Amino acid sequence: MITELTTVEARVLGSLVEKSLTTREQYPLTFNALLNACNQKTSREPVMSLDTDSMGKAVQTLIDKGLADRLQAPGDRVPKFRHNIDRLLNSADPKLIGAITVLLLRGPQTPGEIKNRTDRLCEFAGTAEVEGLLQELCARVEDPIVARLPRQAGQKEARYQHLFSGAAPAAAELPAAAAAAPGRLELLERRVEALEAMVSAHEERLAGKGPSL
Repeated sequence: MITELTTVEARVLGSLVEKSLTTREQYPLTFNALLNACNQKTSREPVMSLDTDSMGKAVQTLIDKGLADRLQAPGDRVPKFRHNIDRLLNSADPKLIGAITVLLLRGPQTPGEIKNRTDRLCEFAGTAEVEGLLQELCARVEDPIVARLPRQAGQKEARYQHLFSGAAPAAAELPAAAAAAPGRLELLERRVEALEAMVSAHEERLAGKGPSL
């Protein structure tokens, strides 16, 4: 069974992971630094305005779940906090951690968006690799941690969301235009997606070989 996170816990944990990778010199974070990270106006969807009480409760519940630690070395004026996201994911794979972190911080996203937004967290060869990882996480027989959302009308790529804060919405809960696509059209769209993924992967392999002499 996967560990459940409230939206505030997800924001706190995602912020800790992000800062551990992008501002290593300031990590672990003080309480105030963590609060500022959670309430950033950029790279956060939705933008939050957490107060010290609500964030403090989320930090404590993350500690209780074993997903964060409170540290205070001799001589430190204030405690600092670090994440244990590897316990949530049962993995220390940088690509898995990077993808889940941006999903925790920014909600449902397309593979292309995740590729662009993880550049400072990990290194993906291309969008096709991101989509392959997401599909693998969706296809887990026991406890999938990511879900593929039905593609909305007018969107080229499907979006994915993490499942630590609840199940993905059913098609009936999505806008009517997204749920009413005919089955035949959906089948054709999936075939096009598969072909596009194959072409992207082939182009990335060719680009990696470089010019021949």
